[in-house]
Order: sequence, then C-alpha cells, then structure tokens
Amino acid sequence: MTEIISLKRKFVNPTLTNKTCRTCGKEYPRTGEFFYKRTHPSMKNVFKYENNCIRCDNERSLKWKKENRDIKIKNNIKYRITENGYFKEMFVGVRKSKHGCEFKNYEEFFNCWKEQQKIYGIKCPYLGIEMTKIKGINKNGIKRRSTDTNISKDRILSSRPYSKENIMFVSWKVNSMKGNISPKIAKQYLQFVKERFGTDEIE
Repeated sequence: MTEIISLKRKFVNPTLTNKTCRTCGKEYPRTGEFFYKRTHPSMKNVFKYENNCIRCDNERSLKWKKENRDIKIKNNIKYRITENGYFKEMFVGVRKSKHGCEFKNYEEFFNCWKEQQKIYGIKCPYLGIEMTKIKGINKNGIKRRSTDTNISKDRILSSRPYSKENIMFVSWKVNSMKGNISPKIAKQYLQFVKERFGTDEIE
C-alpha cells in the first residue's frame, strides 16, 4: 500500500513574522530577542509582544527614572518618616545586627515601642525630651548628620542581643553619650536594668 504524504503546510501569516517598533520605526523579527513579550490574556500558549523594541523600551524606562528621581526620593523620605516606615527601617538594622536579634518578627519588635509609649509617650526615657523621626538623604558623598532628638534603638545590656527585655527606644543624643555618660543618665540606666532584670548587679 502506497503511503500518502500530505502536501498541506501550516499557514504562517507573513505579516506576523516581523514587527515594527512604534518609537524608532525599525523592523525586527517578532521574537523575545527584540521585543518584550507577555502571555496573551485570552489565548493559551500565545504571547503578545510590546509595541516598542527592547532598546527603545529600556531607553524610555531609564529616561523616566532619571526625570522622576527627585519624586522617588521625596516619596521614599515621606514614607520613612511615618511611624511604620521609620520602625521598619530600624528593624532591618536590628535583624542584621552583629550583636544578635531574638525578635521573631517585625510585629513583636514594633509592639515594644507601643508598650514603651504607654509609659513614656514619645519622650526619651532618659532625658524627657520629645523624640522625632526626621529623615534626609546623603548628598555629594557626605553622610547626613544624625538628629539628636531622633528615636534610636538601644540595648540595655550591651553584652546581650536585642530582645523584648533588652531593648529601649531612646533619643540619638543618649546613645551618643554612652562614652561620656552623666551621673543622672547612669542613675536612670541602673533603674531601667533593675526594672527589666530584677537587679542592677548584673554583667
């Protein structure tokens, strides 16, 4: 029996083999090498290709980022000075600290701040000054000076990791005074140690 070979070929629309970039007007093969593609919203195993070639799309993206850089920076600072944004950034530092971190998650860490607020409000437990959340950016390679009134994290016992018992939120001024601590601050510090650990006779 003679085998019958079909002479039919799959129809390929020649207009779909190439695609013209809407921006530069150049024609390229309709492939992922020249155009970003995404899954078709209604057809299975079919892709849709962007109207701009990859080069033009990347140039457009870089231009937008450059033109909107200042807006992005302002929005970033705007979020970082919110209570949630400020403490989330602080928690990243706690979690990566070389001194260790015993907090299970951000919620547990943030709850320590909420509990402290019930006693001291937003005032520094040592100095009684109102604490702030001022943020800025470094310019021309010069690091922005820390604000003395800003909230900062502090381990009560420097020999132990960050934990619910061993953290207090104090003004940056107090943290920077540790090397030249006053009798008033030292007295208050010992009181906090005794409250948290039951005794101030501890190393």
